[in-house]
Amino acid sequence: MRIDPPAGVTLAAVIRSDLQSIERIEIHVNQLNLNNISRVELDSLGYSLHNIYNALENSFKQISLVFENHVRDQTRWHRELLEKMFLDLDPLRPPVLPAEARSVTSDLLGFRHLFRHAYEFKLDQAKAVALWELWQRDGGYVKQGLYDFAQALGIA
Repeated sequence: MRIDPPAGVTLAAVIRSDLQSIERIEIHVNQLNLNNISRVELDSLGYSLHNIYNALENSFKQISLVFENHVRDQTRWHRELLEKMFLDLDPLRPPVLPAEARSVTSDLLGFRHLFRHAYEFKLDQAKAVALWELWQRDGGYVKQGLYDFAQALGIA
């Protein structure tokens, strides 16, 4: 992986910061009783899932800016950006995320899009809780991929 050292330091710091944000969100959600959730807590869960993907996408954007610096299809750039994170772009960079992270990241992206753009809708409790459970099960692949990528920069 070829990267300018100052850019590598900055990128590793962004990734670490985003991972710390995700950890704080997880702590918050783990305090909720998802078996008996109030409307306010359900909204908080939705907002938390939305923010987890926002933190991930922030890292993805910074990685893309440092290594690829372009998105071809402006109408679906969020999806294209996510798809890039699974690509091995040797000699530029290795894949950021393992294949095991594809389902959870795709589902989070879809949820974030709905949450961000569907005004005045009521969250489906079963679907929101299921997405959280998917994140709990497979989110480790995402976090480990980002952590390993930051480590591979040689400065994390």
